[in-house]
Amino acid sequence: MNPITVALILALAAGGLRGQEAKGPLQKELEYMIMAPCCYGAPVGDHDSDAAKQVKAQIAQLLTEGKTSDEVLDMYVAIYGERILAQPRAQGFNVLAYVMPILIMVIGGLLVIYVINQMTAPRPQAAQPSRQSYSDEFFQKIEREMEELNV
Repeated sequence: MNPITVALILALAAGGLRGQEAKGPLQKELEYMIMAPCCYGAPVGDHDSDAAKQVKAQIAQLLTEGKTSDEVLDMYVAIYGERILAQPRAQGFNVLAYVMPILIMVIGGLLVIYVINQMTAPRPQAAQPSRQSYSDEFFQKIEREMEELNV
């Protein structure tokens, strides 16, 4: 290879790496815990908007200042509200977001079991009316009434 080509490749590689610093696991985790404030459609780790890039840079800056993940999250919640979080915190009314799916699955499962038991359980036969033996007196009465009607 030409020495000029090698120098050019090395310069381009160094310039590209300078713009992308290595992210720590805590920074990556925080980027997926905070939604992009431009549209709240995806976490900033997956979003490529200017607002998401700005949040990523702020997260990196806050972590280099020694802030903990809870402090970073609290700062963003103070600015944007709870909707900035990818997952709601399990406190207050938000506990329902964690409890309700479990309750719905348990109640639904019990309902399915009940319905299946009702469908497979043998049904009691309806009591058929028993035939009573009518006395001769009854038939004689019917005969008399029919004669009176001339049938």
